Amino acid sequence: MKAIELLQKMENQVLKPLMLKNNFQNDGEIWWKSTEDFSLVLTLQKYWWSTEDKIDFRINLGLMIPPIKESNRKRPEITELAVCVSQDCYLPEDIQFHKFKNSIGYCIKNEDDMEEFLTVVQRDFEKYIIPQFVKQQTLEDCVEFYKDVPFWNQRLDRFIQEHKFKLMNNLAS
Repeated sequence: MKAIELLQKMENQVLKPLMLKNNFQNDGEIWWKSTEDFSLVLTLQKYWWSTEDKIDFRINLGLMIPPIKESNRKRPEITELAVCVSQDCYLPEDIQFHKFKNSIGYCIKNEDDMEEFLTVVQRDFEKYIIPQFVKQQTLEDCVEFYKDVPFWNQRLDRFIQEHKFKLMNNLAS
């Protein structure tokens, strides 16, 4: 099986069912779920050097402030996120290193065993990534989760303050 087919199988058999089960919307490889104050955003990022035979990719997880409210709004771009971390932020260190791990996320090749890869990714998503991600139901939950993540904790605080300031200005207008 070609690496590109393996990635598509992972998207269709693991990622898509989990995201739909948790009420995420999507546009291509970007998924989001909005609350009153923010949107949880997950993207599957394939790297430009990937080929059909070998694909390097990572899972980006983050928050968008303000949230996506209108269904006709264009999909969120990764650069718009208040926080954007990789899957490793959600995985225990002892399971981060496996056969499909590379320095940026995951790497799959034509000769890789499909069942083994799908088992690893499914474990990562079902047991660690999605449960922790969807627990972020309030801004306080988000601040608590990211409080020990350098750079992103400060960026999140700044986005929250800027959003509150904009809301106050809108009310005053």
